[in-house]
Amino acid sequence: MITLYDFASQKYPGAGWNSHVWKTRYTLNYKGLEYKTKFIEYPDIEATIKKIGAKPTGTQPNGQPWYTLPAIVDDSTGVAIAESVDIAEYLDKTYPNTPRAIPEGSHALQAIFREVFYNKLAAYFPFLVPCMEKVMNASSAKHFRAEYEAIFGAKLEDVFPQGDARVEAWKKWTDVISSFDAYMKPEDEWFMGKTPSLADFIFASFVFSAKNFFGEDSKEWKEITTMNNGRWGRMAKSLEKYSQAK
Repeated sequence: MITLYDFASQKYPGAGWNSHVWKTRYTLNYKGLEYKTKFIEYPDIEATIKKIGAKPTGTQPNGQPWYTLPAIVDDSTGVAIAESVDIAEYLDKTYPNTPRAIPEGSHALQAIFREVFYNKLAAYFPFLVPCMEKVMNASSAKHFRAEYEAIFGAKLEDVFPQGDARVEAWKKWTDVISSFDAYMKPEDEWFMGKTPSLADFIFASFVFSAKNFFGEDSKEWKEITTMNNGRWGRMAKSLEKYSQAK
C-alpha cells in the first residue's frame, strides 16, 4: 500500500484540496495504484517528512532544509519520497505496467512545460495564497499566515486584490491560462494530444483549484471552464475519473 501525505483541512475534511498534492493524487489515480491518504497539519510537515525518511525538497532562504508535500511512502519497497516530479518518476519506474505519468521520451518536453508554467504561476498567487489559508485548520492557518505574510510583507487580506485591482489581477491570470491554449491543436484533449501526462496534472492542480476556492457556481470557475472554446471545461470533465480522494 502507498501512503500519500496531504494537508488537513477544516473545509474539506478527508478530501484533497492542495494543488501541490493534487499533482501526485492525479498521478496515483491515473496509474490505478492503491493508496491511502494521511492528512497532517502544516506545522508538522518537517517532522513528518523526517520521520518517514524522505529527503528535503529544497533549501530555505536561511539555508535550512525545506520539507514539503506531497510525499509518499511505498510499503512494497520501503521507499519514502517527496516532490511531485520525483514521485512520478519513481512510480513510472517501479510500476512499469501502469500508464506513465511522464511518457517515454518526453522528459525534456515535460521539464520545459514545468518551467514555462511555474514562471507564469505567480499571477495566481494573490488569489491562491489567501484562499489556501481559509481552508486550513486553525493550527495550520496560523503557521501558514505567519510564514506568507513575512514573504509578502503584508496581511493576507491585503494580498487578495479588491475592486478594480481584482479585475485586473484576474485578467492577468486568465491571460496566463489562455496562453496555454496556443500550444495545443483544436482537437487536443491533453497537452500531449490524446494521452494525459504529468503536464496536465500540474496545470489542472492549480487552474482547477478555482472550483474549490471560489465555488462550482462562481463566475471565476465558469469563466475558466468556458474560455478557449471550453477547452479547460472539457479537460476538467475528462479528469473527473482521476479526481477521487482516497
